[in-house]
Amino acid sequence: MTGRDDLKRFTYPERLIHWLAGLSFVFLLFTGLAFSHPRLFWITSLVGGGSTARVLHPWMGVLFTVSMAVMFVMWAKEMGIQDRDRAWLKAIKHYAVHDKDNVPPAGKYNAGQKLFFWSMALLGIAYIVSGIPMWLPGGVLGVGPFYGGVVNSMRLVHYLSTVGGGLLLIVHVYLGTVACPGLESRGLSSHGHRVGGKSLECPSRPGGPSSRPDPARGGDPHVLRGAHRGTGELGGPRARKRLVRAHPIS
Repeated sequence: MTGRDDLKRFTYPERLIHWLAGLSFVFLLFTGLAFSHPRLFWITSLVGGGSTARVLHPWMGVLFTVSMAVMFVMWAKEMGIQDRDRAWLKAIKHYAVHDKDNVPPAGKYNAGQKLFFWSMALLGIAYIVSGIPMWLPGGVLGVGPFYGGVVNSMRLVHYLSTVGGGLLLIVHVYLGTVACPGLESRGLSSHGHRVGGKSLECPSRPGGPSSRPDPARGGDPHVLRGAHRGTGELGGPRARKRLVRAHPIS
């Protein structure tokens, strides 16, 4: 339960749809790797064997597609690249080493998060376009069949897209667990973001100060405890009104 001076970074439905997309993608990534080479086929034993994996893979693809579509509708309007994003990209080397003094303010999302969002959106389209011919080579909705060279070409596109998505996943997990441990999963802004007029940042050095809330103090760890009750700063009523729902994109 949250207190009156708490800032809710994003809602439970938003977190749910994010995790549905993430977990379904991980399933697709590993089962896809299993199908890509005989030496990796043992991975299918983790989900009940090859037959089970082949049945579940396309349906997990449907779940991933729906989740991505919902996320796109929720956040696309906030992902436009602006002048401050270009300035942020020029300072990305400082961001990488937590040199916060040389990183310009990023707002709710930094340019890296926005580029991640659009990259995954494009890859999602590639997954659909290339996955359907492999799943339904006989055709669907009057389109097809997709035999021969079409399926082989789509298989190559599917594999290349998977490599790209897998690399992005590694970066996403790294930023949320190693570079800025705990911030993304708790719904807080990462290095360079501003909420309610205050900056929320990763530690500037290992073991340094952090803006993360202490769950031991009670309350929902996905909520940022207010610093100044009623002042309009972090946690004040005006800050709560200004806070726009945000998504944990690294």
